[in-house]
Amino acid sequence: MKRLFFTICLVAVGLFIAQAQNKVDTEKMRKERIENMRINLKLTTQEGKTFWSAYDQFLRNEIKLHETYKQNLAKQGIRLNEPGKNKEIIAKLSDKQLTYLQDQKFELRKNILNLEASFYKKLKSMLTPRHIQDFYNIDEKYKRSLVSKKQVEAEKKKAAVDPTSVNPGKKKR
Repeated sequence: MKRLFFTICLVAVGLFIAQAQNKVDTEKMRKERIENMRINLKLTTQEGKTFWSAYDQFLRNEIKLHETYKQNLAKQGIRLNEPGKNKEIIAKLSDKQLTYLQDQKFELRKNILNLEASFYKKLKSMLTPRHIQDFYNIDEKYKRSLVSKKQVEAEKKKAAVDPTSVNPGKKKR
């Protein structure tokens, strides 16, 4: 009985730590996106007064949408990894779970699109068309850099596991 209680406590602590780490990661990413935008988007003082709080709120709402998506999936017993690394998990889902996953993905995309449309309307009242274009270019460049960074990290992990994967032509001794 003590062993069972101890195991349950360990699992609970592990889940709590994982959730706390996820919140730290999303908060860190939010701050990085703001800092990247602050460095690259050259706004006047007047434009900045209204933009920065609206942009921060937009990012917070976007994070909430993703968190709700993950929570909804977890309620149905669906726990996904990073995009592109879920083939085995998805293969094991029931038809009911697959339908729920697809519905939730669609709902997330719809909610994000609504959030972006709302934010775009605010942008039009705060920034010039040139600054709005710059904003979207900077944001797209930042997102691409994140994808590239994740790909490099994945390659490094793969190389650490299998050194021949980095240079397949190199023979082992």
